[in-house]
Formats: sequence, structure tokens, C-alpha cells
Amino acid sequence: MENKKIKVTHVFKTAYPTIGGIESVISQINELIPNEEFEKEVICCSNTDKSSTENGVRYNRCRYLFQFASNNISLSFIWQLHKVNTDVLHYQMPCIFAVIAHFIARPKYKNLYISYQSDITVYPNLMKFFWGIYRKFMSKADKIHVLSPGHISGSKFLQQYKDKCVIIPFGIPLEYKIDDKKVQELKDKYRGKKILFSLGRHVSYKGFIYALEAMKNIDNAVYLLGGSGKLTETFKEFIKENKLEDKVVLVGRIPDEEIDNYFEACDIFLFPSVGKTECFGIVQAQAMQHSKPVINTWLNNGVNYVSVDKETGLTVEPENVEQLTQAIKELVNNEELRLEYGKKARKRLEDLFDIEKVKKGYQEFYNA
Repeated sequence: MENKKIKVTHVFKTAYPTIGGIESVISQINELIPNEEFEKEVICCSNTDKSSTENGVRYNRCRYLFQFASNNISLSFIWQLHKVNTDVLHYQMPCIFAVIAHFIARPKYKNLYISYQSDITVYPNLMKFFWGIYRKFMSKADKIHVLSPGHISGSKFLQQYKDKCVIIPFGIPLEYKIDDKKVQELKDKYRGKKILFSLGRHVSYKGFIYALEAMKNIDNAVYLLGGSGKLTETFKEFIKENKLEDKVVLVGRIPDEEIDNYFEACDIFLFPSVGKTECFGIVQAQAMQHSKPVINTWLNNGVNYVSVDKETGLTVEPENVEQLTQAIKELVNNEELRLEYGKKARKRLEDLFDIEKVKKGYQEFYNA
């Protein structure tokens, strides 16, 4: 008799093809648990993409009426959740509307799992009305998935539930593909300068503006900033006003097949995030895959679990342009240290973030 598949239902405000850290976690979990053993679906919101089944995953995309306090408000989301009958109902937090929808919809499930990505630090006045229901929701969880020990130690709120926590980091393949010709073209284009690289959405919590400030006092390097967002025009104006055209290049959105070329060509990866909304930093691990040292900020969470100060790179205080400038200068001017950190970065990736180890972790997580 054929064994019945375990049904896993993920719930979050957005999912593939939307790009983001939490969306990437959902996608990776679904990729790593085999279709032969698991039935997989996602409930999310989208006003541009219709529901579909892709790579064995059913995406139930619900239209939303409006956005409020970083949440998509959707009646069809509540209705879709009401129809759920699953083995594992797996929520991604923070998403307070999903918590409210859970208690309204009363979905049917055997186990309630939560992936806890970060504390809710915005809208403090509004959250006064919701902390009670949020705590009740967290207390109902059978397991709480976190990406790093730093998620637990850095959160007073999560420490209440630490006995339920299971640590499974984001996984990165050990192998990668590059186009040697394009990598060399990038190096040749900026010959004589060390290449600094960042990649991410151009939003305030990413802290890119502080990296731009730091570049005012860096003379022997060029900063390639990939991605786009609502602050892109602000960055363009800053570069022009401060005459940084020879030091900073806004690369724009980099095609997926080209990203590894930039990681390979760069000498140092900058990760200057300033808010705890940044809870892991997958791009740090991507840089470490290529044996590149990372300069990050002290956020006391998963960010500092990925790349460790004075081991795989350097860590500075958030929003501290002086410290960031000095860290860049130290690594730009010290090739031996830069290569040592890069070598240790690759070793840390192999030890902790190897996707094959993560795959085993998720299978045990759902089968236990």
C-alpha cells in the first residue's frame, strides 16, 4: 500500500515570483522536500499573478483590497485559509494579518509550524492592540523554525518560546557556475581598483546610503551596487552631488545567470544593513560561496551568525560611516587579511550552510 504524502501548507503575504528573503525561504523549503513524499501548497497574496502549480507546488494567490502597515488585506486570503485541511500548516512571521486571519478562518491542520524571521519593530502604537493575539498564536505552535541561534538570543520575545525552536539555516550549494570571460571583463573594467559589491533592494533598512557616504573617503576602490528600489533615484542624486561617478556604479537589476559573475569578480562584499528587519542576509552566504570576505553590521541576529567579525570579515555598528570607512580601508589595503577572511568564509559556508545538510534538516523537521 502506497504511503500517504504529508501535506504542507505555507502561509505568507507574498511568495514566488515575488523576490525577498522570506519568499526565498518558502521556495527553498519546497525545493528541498521531495515531491514523492510531500504535497505542497502556498497561500499568499498577489494582484498581478494568478494561482498556478509550478514545480510540484500549488500557489493559491489571493487578490488583496489594499495594503496597511506592511500587510496585504485580503478577504479571499481568509476564505482560502478557511478551506485548508492539511498535515502541517506553516506560517512565516512576521505577518500580523495572517495571524488575525488564522483565528477568523479556523483552518484544519494536525501540526502548526512557524518560521520566525524577525521581531516586529515597526508600528509600535498599532501593535499594542495585537500583541495579545500574537502571543496566543505563538503559544499554539508545535515547532518554531529559525534560521540561526542569533534569532533566538537576539529576541527577548522569542526567548519565551525557545524550547520549541528548531534551527535550520538557509542553504547554499557549494558549487556555482561563472562565465570566466565576463568575470575577467569586470575585473579589467576596474583594473587598478579593488571591487566592492552589494546586492539588494534599494530600501532604507539595507543601509546602502551609509556605504555611499563611506565611498567619499575611499580612493583605491570602486563600489558596484546591484538591485533597484524606491531609493534608487535618491542614490543617483547623492552620487552626482558628491561627484562619486568614478567611485560608485549603480548596476541595476542583475539577471540571475549573471549574479555569480559579480560575486566572483568582487574583492569584498558590503552588507551595511541597519534594521533588524534584516535577519539573515542570504547574499552574505552567496559571497562566502565565492570565498569573499564580508563587511556587515552588528544587528545581534542571524546576520552576525552568517559572517563573523574578525573571522570571515569585519563587523561595524549600523549607521556608523566612520567605522564602515575604516573597515573598507583595512580590507582594501591588506591583501593577506582579505584572502584569509575569504578562505575562512568559504569554510564556514561548507560547515554550516551546505544545502545538502539543510535538505536533511528540513526532511527531519517535517517527518519528526
